[in-house]
Amino acid sequence: MKSILFLLLLTATFATTSYAQNDDEDLKKITVSDTILKTRNLIIPGPFDAQKALLKLFPGKYYNITKKSGYQNELINWDIKTPGKKTYTDVNGEQGDLLFPFERGVATRLMNVMDFKDSTGLQYKVISFNHSEYDEEGLQTSRFTGGLLGLAKFALTKEGWRLRIFQPAIGGYGAFSNCPAPKPLLIGKDQYAFMIEHLNGGGGGPFFGTLFLIAGTNGTYQQIMSAYGVKKTTGVDEEVPTSWSSEYSVPPSKKKYFRDILVTTKGTYTSTDHEGLPESISAKIKPGKKGKYSITIRYIYKGSKGYEAQPPSTIVVN
Repeated sequence: MKSILFLLLLTATFATTSYAQNDDEDLKKITVSDTILKTRNLIIPGPFDAQKALLKLFPGKYYNITKKSGYQNELINWDIKTPGKKTYTDVNGEQGDLLFPFERGVATRLMNVMDFKDSTGLQYKVISFNHSEYDEEGLQTSRFTGGLLGLAKFALTKEGWRLRIFQPAIGGYGAFSNCPAPKPLLIGKDQYAFMIEHLNGGGGGPFFGTLFLIAGTNGTYQQIMSAYGVKKTTGVDEEVPTSWSSEYSVPPSKKKYFRDILVTTKGTYTSTDHEGLPESISAKIKPGKKGKYSITIRYIYKGSKGYEAQPPSTIVVN
């Protein structure tokens, strides 16, 4: 009976300190040791719960303010007082590099969970998470600041889901301190990388898109490819609205790892709107014509240089 009472008390205490909150109060944060950013032994018992796994990685103050926000909004607030901050590139380039952990503290949010199984039958999960600067109301408001991406890979063992790769921070992508969720891409035998479709621009648009590929190399996750100008939305003030979008694929190959990647951009054109088109297309348009076009670029892996575009591009104008 005593053991049952103790268990109930322990559960209630955990819920009070980590999960409960008052909507009328400012969100708090917990100061943690900088050792949480280092490689460590961590096993998550099954069934795998990504939110609880994230709380093990970043043991801060957990909040679920979805009801208050009006959208899915779960976050973990934490802070580190000791020195040892590192800089990470924000691809927006507006506010400079991101210094992490952030000076005012960090809000970490789970983005997605990706499930995989290799040819040997080994199961593993990769969770992606977004870091933004701590805010008392749980907001993300900086228009030209990307969300700082992090990844963690867990493999299923007899003991549970064991942490294999942990990259607390990689780079800043997206807008409003909100990184787009990465999408898995098979680039080799049992080798998955993660594509991020970054989109940003001035108020009212147009917004321009870039593809960034993250992959595991030498036990860490890092950016290995960038493809710019792959998307354009229409702007509210454009006299002749134009837009285009892109698809990416990995064609069959004899390469075991880091296979070639094709990025194909498609859009429409009119002869009266050369400025709103990719330069390679604008030069091929004949007066009085309108139609569709496509641009296909092959990206080849170059070792320490990552993926690079391999000229010439294949351009089709109809």
